[in-house]
Formats: sequence, structure tokens, C-alpha cells
Amino acid sequence: MMLAFGRALAADVPPKAAARRVVVTGIGMVNPLGNDAETAWRNILDGRSAIGPITRFDAAGLPVSLAAEVNGFDAGTRIPRRLVVKSDRFAHYAIAASGEALTDSGIDLAAEDPFRIGISFGNNSGGWDICERGFGEYYLQGPQLVNPWQATAWFPTAPQGFVSIRFGLRGFSKSFACDRASGGCALFFGVRCIQWGRADVVLAGGTEAPITRFVIAALASTGEISTLADPGSAFCPFAEGRSGLVLGEGSAVLVLEEFGRARHRGAQIYGEILAVEQRTGRACRPDALTAAVTAALGRAAVRPSELDVVFAEGCGTPDGDMVEAAALVRALGGGRYCAPVTAPKSAFGHLYGASLPSDLACALLAGRDTVVPGTAGTQRADASLPLDVVTSPRARPVRTALVVSRAREGSAVALVTRCGAVEDERCCLS
Repeated sequence: MMLAFGRALAADVPPKAAARRVVVTGIGMVNPLGNDAETAWRNILDGRSAIGPITRFDAAGLPVSLAAEVNGFDAGTRIPRRLVVKSDRFAHYAIAASGEALTDSGIDLAAEDPFRIGISFGNNSGGWDICERGFGEYYLQGPQLVNPWQATAWFPTAPQGFVSIRFGLRGFSKSFACDRASGGCALFFGVRCIQWGRADVVLAGGTEAPITRFVIAALASTGEISTLADPGSAFCPFAEGRSGLVLGEGSAVLVLEEFGRARHRGAQIYGEILAVEQRTGRACRPDALTAAVTAALGRAAVRPSELDVVFAEGCGTPDGDMVEAAALVRALGGGRYCAPVTAPKSAFGHLYGASLPSDLACALLAGRDTVVPGTAGTQRADASLPLDVVTSPRARPVRTALVVSRAREGSAVALVTRCGAVEDERCCLS
């Protein structure tokens, strides 16, 4: 469905799309390692892990006992209380991250045309925290006590709607549900909205709050959630003893902006998104990810040898990591592949809809600070996978990064970003 949707949109590309370039001018995060971007980033570089026993509810009887929870987040201090009661935890995270990103960007919303600022969010699970409370209210206390906002609070598009309400944004906006690639789809669409002239600014990212008893029970049935009880070994992408992923929660939002207007207002620029591509294929094959990476590099006019780092999907399943490694090797030069690969999500859990946006934020911050974050959960990489896996922070310049995301059912997204200063003369491909 997403591929067909992308083709339908491609047929309507404005003729001057090539002139509009997309840069990132703001970053906001609510993450298990920190409730703002800088705190989370420092803890990632310090090698800390947020993975531990579930405390949000009693996990007795479930095959999964670990998660990466957001702690110390007080929605009432970051969101108007009238919105808190009407929305779920996953919307709270998105509103807070959006507020941080907008502040970081320096955009004065009072001086902007709200119809030229859009929202593009990814989410996979919806708002089950409020739903599960609603089940208890309905069955134990009576239907008259059910939160009247439950239906609108649960819906996967709720974060988009509440962010629009909170900040008065009325531009072209969409929400995407595509499993682990949900946030990647959101970035794909957000970038194109600016390239095609439908918006000048887009809040692009994703949000998830899946740490509820019902959701974890459901996702555990997929077989991709680690059932190990040791926080240190439960989520270890590309390692010999990998057993699956550990769920995390949170949000990552980036302010995407047309380069000319960002430069005109003197905005800070974290980097430029050179290309983002999406492909769909068989889940058990590397073809879709290979094609997405190849297409993104081609659109960005970047050679594989020019990549400084790859932020991988790193789902941590035996087959999933093997397929991803095969795709990267095929797309980036076979045995000559040498760019280091990292999956920092091993420290803060897999965030599904917020996964690729979180990795993109990390890539841009890595470029700023000239360091590649490590794959904290992986002590020793699987020697059968021909990848240079970064297991601890590695100091090196990061100018060009590849960020990828791959869903269980075969959708794949690849994004190429140029970190740091943006050259005026560069011309993006359409």
C-alpha cells in the first residue's frame, strides 16, 4: 500500500522540485535515556542503558520481562493540562518532543503562516495505555466512567492532531503506520512535502508508548521480542547470541525546513537530508533494503566509499540482522564494504515509529560532535556478518551518514544525510 501511495504521489511532482532542498534546524526527543535530546545523547555516548525490568505494570505471566521505559517525565509540566486528559502517553511524548524541536529551531510561530507548516509522524501501536485503563473502567466500574476522549486519544493519528492543536499548525500533514519503518515513512513523506512545495517547514518524526501489558503480550507473539531476563544481553544487534529486540518508548521529532528560508533567517543547521527512498519486497529477502539504499545513494549523488557511518535497523533477531547485513553488503560494495555500522537503539530499546527519527537525530549529533555512538548491547559482533560493528563510541568525523529502517513485512527506508554546514552551490536531485 505504501509503495503504491508513493507512486501515486510521484506522478504529481511539481516541475521545480529539484530547487527545494531540505535541512534540519531543530531536534526534540523524549527517550528512555533522557527527556530531552541533549540528555539522551550524552547518556548514549556514556554507554548507559535504559533496558531493565518492566515497572509500568505487573509482567508476571508474560514471556517478556524487560523494556526500556521513559522515567521522570511529567506531562503536566510540558503540556497544557486540558490536552493531557484528552490524550494518551504516546501523544504526550510527541507534543513534548515537538515543543523542544520548535524551540531548538528558533522558529517564531507567531510570525509564520500556519498553513505552510506541516506534520509527518510515524506510529505503529497507537495509544494503548489509555485503552487498557478504559477496559478496567468499563468492566469494573461501569460505562459511565469511561474517558470520553478514549477513542480519539487511542487512534494512531492522535499525536499529529494534538501537536497541530497545541502549536496551531495547519499545513499539509499525514500519519503513517508501517511497523518498524513507520518513522521512516514519515521522514520520506515530510522531505517530499518540502521538495514539492507543499510546505516550507515540516515537523517530522514518530512516537510510541507500547509498554502496556496488552501490547507486549501481542508483540511477544511475533517472535521478535527478546525473552531473556538479563538486561545486559537481551538486545544485542549483530551479536553472536542475539535473540530479538527489547521494546522502548518515546518520541523523536525533527524540524525540516527549506534551505533557502532557513539560511535567510539565520537558523542553525544540523545538516541536510540529501535523499530518502522507500522500497517494498519479501520480508525474508534483502532485495527491498538493497534497492532503497542504492536508490538513496544515487539520488544523493553519494558513493558508498563516501559514507562515514551507517545507522542500522539492528532488530536483533538472528534472521533479521543477517538479511540486513546482506542488503548493506550488496548495496555498499560487497567485500569492500568498510563504513562502520552502529545501532544505538540497543541502549534505549526499539522505538518502532520513533526509531528512524531517533537514529537520524543521533546521526546529526554525531556529525556535530565527531563521534559515532556505539551499539551498547553488543560486546562481540557475529564474525559471520561482514560488518564493522561499532560496539563502543568511536571518535571520527561524521560528514555523510546512511540511516536505514526495515519492517517485518518487507518495507524498507533508506535516508542519506550530510551533517553540519550546508554548501550553497549543491543541487539536490529531484
